[in-house]
Amino acid sequence: MIEKVKYTLKDLQSSKDDELITLVYGKVTELYLGTFGETLDSADSAMAELLATWVLESEVHNGGFDQFFHNNGLDYGFNAVNGLSRIKAEDYLVVTKKAIEVFKNQNDEFQKKRNPDFDSLDDDFYDLEGIEDFRIKYIRNNYAKFMVE
Repeated sequence: MIEKVKYTLKDLQSSKDDELITLVYGKVTELYLGTFGETLDSADSAMAELLATWVLESEVHNGGFDQFFHNNGLDYGFNAVNGLSRIKAEDYLVVTKKAIEVFKNQNDEFQKKRNPDFDSLDDDFYDLEGIEDFRIKYIRNNYAKFMVE
């Protein structure tokens, strides 16, 4: 049985970092999927943008920027950029903006095959560390943005 993710401000404030991420990620995913009839429209934009950073990280580590853009599109890339900017993950932001430019300017031949122009950007992204720390710091400084009625 799927249980609704519920937390209070006190729950967020008193949670350890890994618990904080589990709570917020669980809630934002629940809203994104509309599991209980609620959507991200009922939440602060910070939640959608944070989700985009998780999706970006997961997709790039699984199949590179090529996979991220093919699965999510350019608009979602901009949402991820907004999230990276919001959490002040500057190095991730620089690499992701470069990847957006590659995707925007790629030839039609790469609609169904991997674009090798992403390879060095994928490597740059893989070499970065600490994105979860940026998320945690942002959430801890902005609890109100993660409270959903």
